[in-house]
Amino acid sequence: MIYAILKILSRLTIWGYFRKVKIVGRERIPKSGPYLFVANHPSAFMDPIVVASSIRPPVYFIAAGEYVGTGLKGWFFNKALHTIPVYRPSTRPEDAHKNKDMFVKCYEHLSKKGALLIFPEGLSLTEKKLKPLKTGTVRIAIGAEEQHAFELGVPIIPIGLNYSDPHSFRSDLFVKIGKPIYVNELLEQDQRTDKDYQIAQTREITELIQEKMQATILHLDSEEEEELLDKLETIFYREVKKQLGFDYGDKEGEFKIQKDFISAIKYFKENDAELFETTEQKVDDYIANLEKQGVSDKDIGEFGKRYRFRRVGTFILGLPFFIFGLIHNILPYKLVGVLTGKIKMEVTFAGSMSLAIGLFSFLLWYIGVSIFIGKMFLGWWAVFYPVLIYTTGLYALIYTTAIRNSKQRKILRTLAKTDRSLLSDLMSQRSMIITIFMDWQKEYSEKVLGI
Repeated sequence: MIYAILKILSRLTIWGYFRKVKIVGRERIPKSGPYLFVANHPSAFMDPIVVASSIRPPVYFIAAGEYVGTGLKGWFFNKALHTIPVYRPSTRPEDAHKNKDMFVKCYEHLSKKGALLIFPEGLSLTEKKLKPLKTGTVRIAIGAEEQHAFELGVPIIPIGLNYSDPHSFRSDLFVKIGKPIYVNELLEQDQRTDKDYQIAQTREITELIQEKMQATILHLDSEEEEELLDKLETIFYREVKKQLGFDYGDKEGEFKIQKDFISAIKYFKENDAELFETTEQKVDDYIANLEKQGVSDKDIGEFGKRYRFRRVGTFILGLPFFIFGLIHNILPYKLVGVLTGKIKMEVTFAGSMSLAIGLFSFLLWYIGVSIFIGKMFLGWWAVFYPVLIYTTGLYALIYTTAIRNSKQRKILRTLAKTDRSLLSDLMSQRSMIITIFMDWQKEYSEKVLGI
């Protein structure tokens, strides 16, 4: 019951925290269990919340024992949040013997057609990179299958969590669910119970899972490549999606473009280092100029389009909803910012801590406001008040972003009047960078992909 309520609240919180949320591949999840989900782990406690909110079956989480704890905290994690603790020898060597119980609980849960969620990297780091996987996932799957004569049919289902920035409010989230991998189909029937064979196959299947998980995320080999991809997102994807006919909100199309460009980036870094470095410098100079002038690449790309009267009309009509949403949400919004700023934590936990504080702060605030409004004005109709507060709160965020963008466009219009040559330079820089990257992609497609 507690889990079901928290799942609903988590979904609402995720829709509020992220600007855009897109989940693809749900149809790949079998209609009945058991299930063994595996996901990358870039953002600590946010990741299990996102996965649990993205899929239909209720999941049991395998989490580090030091976070689960004992006493009331342990009860809450175990019973309410469906957590099964695992004790890592690197952090809790004195408790490592308890992992036998963890395997037994996992076998039992899968035998009952339940769902497990594992983060097989074994640690959480905010990187666009999949770390080497631990073998525990496959060992659990093989152990559960062995107890049922390898007829249980446990699917290992990869889930890729792709955050534009998990620690920034109103960033984007793209979740990609891959095809299931059935361990019992990968083991030779006459050798399934042979322990040496199982050990050998465990590593091989783990490598297969690693490959399939990499296909669901943006995987880069170095910080340098990741930085360049982040800069490309600032400049390039909007233009490419427009040229290829992708809708701006098409996160799946954007993901495909990003995957293609990761491959192209690696290719040119290895085969033409000088061009790679020169291009990177051009990108840095352009972004520095944008920041200096206080404008965005989007404004440069759309400069000259006539949306002004439509925007003004939208601002006027939307003002009452903005004011209502602002008044009813500003206090918990500010409180979350203050509390998050005062708590000292590792970077990896920043987003998940903000999400958790926001969930409970807004929940308590909405309950309190609704009780007050009910007693003073609306009576039982006040049960619908949280829906009104929530939706207008989201609209207030959209409205605020629109105001911010409008200010940037005003700066750009002023720049066009006072220093037209500087604006022309920015537009030329942008055009040159786009041309270079289009040439990169074309050459990579011809020479490597044969397209």
